[in-house]
Amino acid sequence: MAGRKKPAPPGEEGGAPAWMNTYGDMVTLLLTFFVLLFSMSTIDARKWEELVQSFTRAPYVAVQALNADEVIEEALRGNSWEPSVTTTPTEQEAEYDTNLSGNRKRFVELYEMIQSYIKRNGLESVLQATKEDDDSILIRMTDRALFDSGKVDIKPEALPILNDTCAILDNYHDLIETVWIQGHTDNVPIHSDRYKDNSDLSAMRATSVRRYMLGIMEKIDPAKLVAEGFGEYRPVDTNETEEGRANNRRVDFVIQAKLEE
Repeated sequence: MAGRKKPAPPGEEGGAPAWMNTYGDMVTLLLTFFVLLFSMSTIDARKWEELVQSFTRAPYVAVQALNADEVIEEALRGNSWEPSVTTTPTEQEAEYDTNLSGNRKRFVELYEMIQSYIKRNGLESVLQATKEDDDSILIRMTDRALFDSGKVDIKPEALPILNDTCAILDNYHDLIETVWIQGHTDNVPIHSDRYKDNSDLSAMRATSVRRYMLGIMEKIDPAKLVAEGFGEYRPVDTNETEEGRANNRRVDFVIQAKLEE
């Protein structure tokens, strides 16, 4: 009959193949299984913190867990959601330092003594100390505290600061591998018959400081004191402003510790 429909050829029926239903059910069950496993799992925060610190040697940072309602609400408002980041108390760093032993512990004591000296005498504007890592301390002194403009002779008012700093270092002479005395300048060309350029000036200033330190430090091996001049090539601030140039004019003391293997 003309009105009778022809049966559809095999394989051309509407919808997905039958095997897709089974495959979809299996994937859904697997997803549900892993979601349940994740929801029932717990993370030892202390062990995770120790793991992070062992790789980065940095304070543990905790990131807020995602809140689905909060994310959706912010998205509806057209805002992007950003987790709040909080650092754990500084007591964790103190606990890490407490667990140290031998030379590493003494090196922490040296750093703390330098910091205490700076704070006790209100020298933060001319003297700074930073613990770079387990075996390196950076002491930074501004050139205005050490030298007059274009000069290499140490100012008399800077001598007490150098004396006290050297006395602290001398007490830990057996712990110290090297003290790098590094002179730095800004990028303003120097006009002097005595110095060729800023590199020459910075090297002479570092040598002047080293010579003075050798004269007052009784215990440290002179070979451990090394003078270097970098001129304007290692700035820590911009040279576009007077304040930035003042920060770049400095003498850095990089103390390298002798640590156990």
